[in-house]
Amino acid sequence: MRKIFLAITLSLAVVASAVAKSKAIIEEPQQKQPTSFAIVTDSKTYENCRLEINAYRAALGRDGLAAYIIRGEWTSPEEIREELKNLYKKNLKKMPLEGVVFIGDVPYVSVQNAQHMTTAFKMNEQRFPIDEASVTSDRFYDDLNLEFEFIKRDSLNSLRYYYKLAEGSAQRLNPSFYSGRIIYPEQMGGDKYKEISRYLRKVVAERRRNERLDHLVTYAGAAYNSDCLVAWMDERVAVEEMFPQVVARNDIAALTQLNFRMRNAKAQVIDQIERREVDVMIFNEHGSPDKQHLDGSDPIEGFERRAEALRDEVYYYLRREQRKENGDVPGAKAYFKEKYRLTDKFFEEFDNPTPKTEENIDDLVLAEINELAPQPRFVIFNACYNGSFHQEGYVAGSYIFGRGRTVVAQGNTVNVLQDRWTYEMLGLISNGVRVGQYNRMVATLEGHIIGDPAFRFQPVDDNNLRSEIVTNALVGKRANNAECIRYWENLLDAPNADVQSLALRTLAEAGRLSAEELLDKYRTCLYATTRMECLKLLSGFGGECPEFVAAVGEALNDSYELVRRNAARYASMVGSKELLDECVEAALNRPEDKRVGFILNSMWQVMPIDEVDAVVEKAVAASHYPVKEYLDNFCKGIARMQRMQTSEIEDAFNGELSAAKRISALRGFRNTQYHHAVPQMLALVSDDNAPAEVRVVAAEALGWFNLSCRKSEIVEGLKSITPSDAEVAKEIKQTLIRLQ
Repeated sequence: MRKIFLAITLSLAVVASAVAKSKAIIEEPQQKQPTSFAIVTDSKTYENCRLEINAYRAALGRDGLAAYIIRGEWTSPEEIREELKNLYKKNLKKMPLEGVVFIGDVPYVSVQNAQHMTTAFKMNEQRFPIDEASVTSDRFYDDLNLEFEFIKRDSLNSLRYYYKLAEGSAQRLNPSFYSGRIIYPEQMGGDKYKEISRYLRKVVAERRRNERLDHLVTYAGAAYNSDCLVAWMDERVAVEEMFPQVVARNDIAALTQLNFRMRNAKAQVIDQIERREVDVMIFNEHGSPDKQHLDGSDPIEGFERRAEALRDEVYYYLRREQRKENGDVPGAKAYFKEKYRLTDKFFEEFDNPTPKTEENIDDLVLAEINELAPQPRFVIFNACYNGSFHQEGYVAGSYIFGRGRTVVAQGNTVNVLQDRWTYEMLGLISNGVRVGQYNRMVATLEGHIIGDPAFRFQPVDDNNLRSEIVTNALVGKRANNAECIRYWENLLDAPNADVQSLALRTLAEAGRLSAEELLDKYRTCLYATTRMECLKLLSGFGGECPEFVAAVGEALNDSYELVRRNAARYASMVGSKELLDECVEAALNRPEDKRVGFILNSMWQVMPIDEVDAVVEKAVAASHYPVKEYLDNFCKGIARMQRMQTSEIEDAFNGELSAAKRISALRGFRNTQYHHAVPQMLALVSDDNAPAEVRVVAAEALGWFNLSCRKSEIVEGLKSITPSDAEVAKEIKQTLIRLQ
């Protein structure tokens, strides 16, 4: 009995000790400001970097932010979330909390059951290890609308915790405030506390300079956006609208647009990284945690180089086939053998790979980045994995902790969609809006600010948008405030594309703009990027809204490639027969729009085959491109997509197949919404005789039909189902919230 009592006493002592250690110490702001900000750190980092953290806090104060310091010996991310939640509620009326930064060893969360909040990540959480199939995300902290369930801690001393998004949680991102991470990459070596201190001194120094954004560099990497030159050419359209002060400068070096096709592209990229006057650098490329895949090779010349290029290309597609759940590597080999007249010897290196003795010379790896002095104050990595702050080494970390002037970056912790609207709202940073605020407005589960999220440039004109974006937000009691509403209405005709877009979004999300008004704005607006914002806002009304369907049809012929590309994406997600004529015409008569054509393949895959064939036959007969080979290839491509449709639908609903094969087919419904198969999907979800795991995946897949022209049918159908299986019931609940 005494032993039991002693054990209980010791356990209570351990719990009490943990509670005592984790108790937060909060330092109040030193002055009142329009808005507030929180610096969250661990006790040891604060102890070693106290002077620099307080200097950073003072710099924030000089910039209009009342900064709290929250520190503790954290034993759970929930402790930090609770402190931030309390602070947010406390400051709703006075000094609203607009942002937070996590410095040092602050716990981070890897999330499961929330892949619909990413742009592209769709790894099977049942088949793959939890560390690979989870998305590391600070939306756990900054989006207080979400609810999570604890899974486990990675290990006893790890900063990594696993949580699941609760089925009853909000299912869309709407961050309550912005956030950023300052976490030193161990791969860089040295004393992390000294390096964090040095970084904070750099931030304070750059804040004192308070410079305008007047030098911009972009880079387009290989195999990105289908290598479409039209997409790259139209980047200039967006840049001119977002950063007119850059284009208008009498300085040939104010805007530099690099492309992997250029000779010595990698060397040019490195030159720009170390060019002191560059304010912002944007990478549109493929990436990994430890490298940037520039692929900036010189033009392929000579037989040996051409042979190597062919081998690399074929092996790339074979590796993709290997990674698929039902990949057919032998079939792919047979295809390439026939197409290029290859022998078995060509595939020897693939079948018996040898360790590479050196990195791809066209990649920019951490060892090289660590030797550079990156200068752009803000770097955007529109690439996969470059923002993986949970790794020992990660690209964005090497940039901000480098010896140059870079103080903040935006990067992703997992893979990211190529067709993401890279430049959405980006022009606001020219107007003094903080980079964290910009990131909050384009929130994804994987997208993060690495570095000081409150960093900003001096506005190009006299405005205080950085504060008013918070103090005039149409939320809570301010949602019906006449003065706040009038403020945003006055900005609808501002002489700036992204300020107009911000006003449109603020009013639309507050229910102050109708679909009719947004469609009219789309049709009359001269700013291409603002038209893109109108199209996106109209998508919020769903595929049963006639104004949205009309906008998609018209947008397929917009003068701006990105609008056309997103219209193509929306078309297959809507699945309306009304859009078939415009889609076929766009694909058939604009072959130069390589990425638009690629995305329209989804339309041929999701629509009923007979409907597609009828429209294609009519369009081919009237085509402006009567070249037989081109038309034949176009029709063959459509037939290929239709075969995929037939195969996937047959496998999904074939009760004689294994559950694993049916699940694999049903997971495909997340990327390609087969609208005409909705009745079959609902029947499967309600079928108590079908395997529960198959029904769960079917219910989950229906959650991706949020823009479908049959959404109401899905909602009503799911509401009528009362499954006996608890997991099916939970998935139906989650899907219904997603479709709201």
